[in-house]
Amino acid sequence: MLVDRMKLMLRTGDYADVHFLVGDGDGKEIIPAHRAVLNCGSDVFAAMFRYEANKAAANASSNCLLVVEIPDVEPAAFKVMLSTIYAGDLADLNGHNAMAVLYAAKKYNIPELVDPCLQVPVSSLRNVFMAYAQADLFDLEDFANYCLAYIDKNADTLIKSEAFLQIDQQLLCEILGRDQLKIRDETSIWNAVIFVFKHINFINFNWFFSALRWADEKCRENCVECSAENRRQMLGPALFKIRFPLFSEENFSEKIVTSGILTAEEVVNLQQQYRRNSTGALLYPLQFPTHGRRTFAESKMEIFLEIEKMSEFVREKAGCSRYSDKVYIDGLPWKIMAQISKPWGGFDEWFDIYLVCTAASKIDGGNWRCKCSATFRFLLPKNGTTLPIGTFCDHVFDRKFTKNGFEHVIPIENMMHPSEEIYNQKEDKVTLAIVVTTSADDEDDEPRMDDTFNLDDQTTKPKGTLFMDIEKVSDFLLETDYSERKSETVHIKGFGATCKIWAHKRPANRTKANYEMEHGFTICLLFDAPKKGKKWRCNCSATLRIVSQKSGVEDYKNEMSIERTFINKSNQSHCFEWISFLELMDPSKGLYNESEDKVTLAIDIS
Repeated sequence: MLVDRMKLMLRTGDYADVHFLVGDGDGKEIIPAHRAVLNCGSDVFAAMFRYEANKAAANASSNCLLVVEIPDVEPAAFKVMLSTIYAGDLADLNGHNAMAVLYAAKKYNIPELVDPCLQVPVSSLRNVFMAYAQADLFDLEDFANYCLAYIDKNADTLIKSEAFLQIDQQLLCEILGRDQLKIRDETSIWNAVIFVFKHINFINFNWFFSALRWADEKCRENCVECSAENRRQMLGPALFKIRFPLFSEENFSEKIVTSGILTAEEVVNLQQQYRRNSTGALLYPLQFPTHGRRTFAESKMEIFLEIEKMSEFVREKAGCSRYSDKVYIDGLPWKIMAQISKPWGGFDEWFDIYLVCTAASKIDGGNWRCKCSATFRFLLPKNGTTLPIGTFCDHVFDRKFTKNGFEHVIPIENMMHPSEEIYNQKEDKVTLAIVVTTSADDEDDEPRMDDTFNLDDQTTKPKGTLFMDIEKVSDFLLETDYSERKSETVHIKGFGATCKIWAHKRPANRTKANYEMEHGFTICLLFDAPKKGKKWRCNCSATLRIVSQKSGVEDYKNEMSIERTFINKSNQSHCFEWISFLELMDPSKGLYNESEDKVTLAIDIS
């Protein structure tokens, strides 16, 4: 095999015509290579070798072995780069060297090596602070934001690490200034950046006695005494990112004042801040932040999309899309996607809207997951009012499931009509907004099937019934299209996966006289097993029914039923527009409990 021969040639260095002296200090290594191969793999190497060849010709040099010094690249990273050029071999790429390899790939313009470096899980990186700094340097926006989100989430641990001591003052300022840092309390920040020699018995700060933190490390690097004055100088503007007003007055007096790092004026002002209710105005301007860091687990942000030249957009063919600018929430990039579609092979064009996470597989080795809820709406041009579209809750996004939203929201013809007040005719645009709430999704909390489980192997088939009460049905009827209700999760013995009922309303044809009541009532059986991870499959039959609310009246059953195989990638099945709200709430049907304003659904599973 040619690849094996290329690997052998690189490993042995036979017939090498260039020697790279890679690294600095005692870690230098001589790495032999072949100019012809590197010429093909990198235009930077090609330019370097042309220059050296021209210089040798001018000097009439007969030495055919070229020696090149590369002090700014680690030897291990350089070898990974050469393995990629020679044989496309990434076997030695790992979290320990990924950022050094990324630097080499950028320096020598080897784009096919960049993405694999960014796909290394952030948790395995040797130094996530340096990874963020490097991503920022190379304008790798998605990766940089994901590193920041990882730092935020794990701040309590990371600020005690050796990696934290290696960052520079500028990065320290950026990290300490973040509201998103999830730390136990502000004292943790002080402990991370300062070492106080006086041992005091603080409750919950036993680890503090042996701490050797950032300021002392920088003093040693600069060969100066770890004095209060020098620590303050090393911290520089980072000192004013520490939120001293959030310390308890006792901790401030015992720990901060005794360190000697703050000036007398700063101490007086902060002590006065603690008693401000009784003392009035401060003697000096307060230089330290007073607002707390975000401690809650969820992140919330609103994304907007203005579709300009709307009249041109609607004339484009079905499937054409418009995207909003990218917005980062907890390190992941999100966009609104608006699309024109022709459902069910019809002639009418409809407007679709989705929330899309554009992280794809380039982030964290493709192992990212995020639980998300979102509320969609139109921003109307008149009076700044809004028109709700719909909401979805607790949808898990990952590299395979990057999009969720609402299709067939409204016919294009209706949306552009003045009576709907959605289209801004004067500016020829439509404006959309999505309020997005994200939270971490822990895959380990999800139910898992045994590796060898297969329902077909069971001699006794499991059976069970799921029930769901939809209360306040009259309110549900008036909610926006695609509004939904979900039952509690139920585990049916023998299935190995949990199930739930999912009901939502689908829009009816707006030309119908009783538009709201003609909405279709859709029922879905959802297997709540993980979509990623261990593979699973389950053959299932299900009968959907609405439980009668009157004695002597049978439960309502539609001809449609479910009989299919559920798997990881396809874990739900719908019966679309199963019954209209008009039928559902018809007193003669006996399905709607008017006194309690509720309907009861049931799914029999086997």
